[in-house]
Amino acid sequence: MKNLLDRMSNLSDKQLAILEGELSRNKKSTGIAYLLWFFLGSLGVHKFYIGKTSWGIAYLLMGILGCATGGVGIILSLDEELASALGAAVFGLVLLVLLGIFLFIDLFTIPRQIRKQEERFKEKLLLELEKQNYLA
Repeated sequence: MKNLLDRMSNLSDKQLAILEGELSRNKKSTGIAYLLWFFLGSLGVHKFYIGKTSWGIAYLLMGILGCATGGVGIILSLDEELASALGAAVFGLVLLVLLGIFLFIDLFTIPRQIRKQEERFKEKLLLELEKQNYLA
């Protein structure tokens, strides 16, 4: 497979302008991603911003289910007759610990995640523009 520079040299000036315009329009800020991570990380908002929707949904579900089952389980386990509520509390806390691990990993990998998403987007655009060249 040709490298990106060789592939870009085969594009017309109009196609290069389209490519650069789309890339600049779709560019994500590392600073904004970190702000979203800090304030709304447990809801996965930074993952949605980066473009990783499935991971954003997973974070959102872990955060909501973890808080709901953990909190309700702890409250209900105070009543000694409801021993099964302790299981819900443990499940919720496990989800929250797992979410915390993922958020800690994101702390160090957000710039790389953004770069990879931008590379995928650039590759997709190049393929579409190259397809136009072959069809013309």
